[in-house]
Amino acid sequence: MVNPLPHEVSGNPSSKHLLVFLHGWPDTMDLWNKIIPPFEQNSYILNVSYPNFSPKEKKSNGISFEEVIERLIATIEHVNSTKRKIVLVGHDWGAFFAYLLDHRHPNYVSEIIALDVAAQAPPNPFLMTFLFVYQFTLITAFLIGGFIGKWITRLFLMCLMYNPPWINRIDSSWNFPYYVLWKTTLKTRKAIIGGYKPSCPIVYVAGNKKPFVLHSKGWLKTLAENPKSESHSLDFVHWIQIEKPDFLIELIQRRIKSL
Repeated sequence: MVNPLPHEVSGNPSSKHLLVFLHGWPDTMDLWNKIIPPFEQNSYILNVSYPNFSPKEKKSNGISFEEVIERLIATIEHVNSTKRKIVLVGHDWGAFFAYLLDHRHPNYVSEIIALDVAAQAPPNPFLMTFLFVYQFTLITAFLIGGFIGKWITRLFLMCLMYNPPWINRIDSSWNFPYYVLWKTTLKTRKAIIGGYKPSCPIVYVAGNKKPFVLHSKGWLKTLAENPKSESHSLDFVHWIQIEKPDFLIELIQRRIKSL
């Protein structure tokens, strides 16, 4: 039996759809605190986390992406016995996991709302350099671990000027997705979601208040091929849940009405 991921369930069990919220790094399920309440009357809601990010489960080495997807499906099946339509709302790594689930299990979900991380990054040298420094700083902190790894991670967050309420809980063990990403890529020498073609409509929302975008023109072209998909560029940096919560709430409400 596959163990579910750490999660919380709320909302209306009589709803015909299931909203699944997937946070990213360095966040927790609390990231959605302003977003979930407006949906609790009419939607069944599953708020999902991952080992180390949640105090409910600690794994020093994290888990593989395949296990993330296997356990994510087990979590959904655990709460979705009536087979409601599934809408994934993923931010950052949560968006990546939503794409990966759809890539591995086409037609399993009805819709993906992906926030600020695309399935295809642009070939921008500045972005590639930033991502290399960003990711390998966090991988280094993950491999060092302990007190030093924790403070490398938190100092890096200070450089990003991100100070969430849960910052005192953030640990270098939360960095495991970056380690798994490069370990898997170097081992297989293949892009993990290379050639991904969505099997469901995708709503992609990007923040444009940073020096670079995280999506390629090819990604926007892929979305445009499905008339039910959408793409939006808004004035926020990365955390739309904090910077533009009203837009996100209205967007989700509009999309679930059209299911």
